[in-house]
Amino acid sequence: MKRKYLYFLFCVVLLLKFFETAIMVLEKIEMVKKMIKLIAVDMDGTFLDEKGQFDANRFEQLLDELDKRGILFVVATGNQISRMKIVFGNLANRLAYVVGNGSHLLVKDETIYLKNLSAQQLQHFLQYYENHFDDYHIVISSPEHSYMTKGAYTCQNLGNAERLKYYNASFPNVILLDNMLDLPHEKINKITMQLPMALFESVSQDFRKEFPDLVPMASGFGAIDVVLPGVDKALGIKELMALKGISTDQVMTFGDGDNDISMLRLAKYSYAMENASKTVKAAANFIAPSNAKSGVFQVIEQYLESH
Repeated sequence: MKRKYLYFLFCVVLLLKFFETAIMVLEKIEMVKKMIKLIAVDMDGTFLDEKGQFDANRFEQLLDELDKRGILFVVATGNQISRMKIVFGNLANRLAYVVGNGSHLLVKDETIYLKNLSAQQLQHFLQYYENHFDDYHIVISSPEHSYMTKGAYTCQNLGNAERLKYYNASFPNVILLDNMLDLPHEKINKITMQLPMALFESVSQDFRKEFPDLVPMASGFGAIDVVLPGVDKALGIKELMALKGISTDQVMTFGDGDNDISMLRLAKYSYAMENASKTVKAAANFIAPSNAKSGVFQVIEQYLESH
């Protein structure tokens, strides 16, 4: 009788151990499910400092650790891929890109999609703004090239010479034309206008009336990016999530501008920068230190240390 009792107790202990191990395994599975698998980061005002730079050595070390853990680093920016390749240099082919405010998605060097304007949409735009190519600083961009009039490149109507210099530097492969009507035939995925602040609202409102099939997106520093309806940074990130089997609670996003709001609302771990506007901060779940304090680095490094 005593042996049977001891055997029964032994079986109970084994059963309890089994359930304890099973619970631990399930908890570990749930923990893995909750781990970050994708980090999407805006560039100007977020990842890049006030001089448009970042610590390349620090980033390479961070990227090595992210690669080890299978975490995809996504550059999510209004800029074109041509500028991003210059910014990241020899690290460029290790990243994914949602560029042109979501109009172009690449993983490393492979284009997943390109949302370009139709010939009719482009022609309508060129005709409507024919007299404003210079003073609206209009830039028409394909993935690899940007086109601008010589007058736009030098027009000093923005109230600040540094503002024009920074804007022009955003298009490293810019080709200057005598007239925008000389534009070559290429797949155009983004149009940008850099407006004097006094004209920003009126031009935006007029644009919406004239072009119901296009969207004017504020991209910071008084610039308007023109893209197709439904195109934004969240679109590219959703596509990557679908490709990689990633859920919204495995995504971390960082941004400071209105064009970042869509991806901030998408992710569970969304961070507005300390230097962001109230509107952008309201769209995020957390606040990161400013870009001047390398806030993106701080948050990601703290996450990696604690997981």
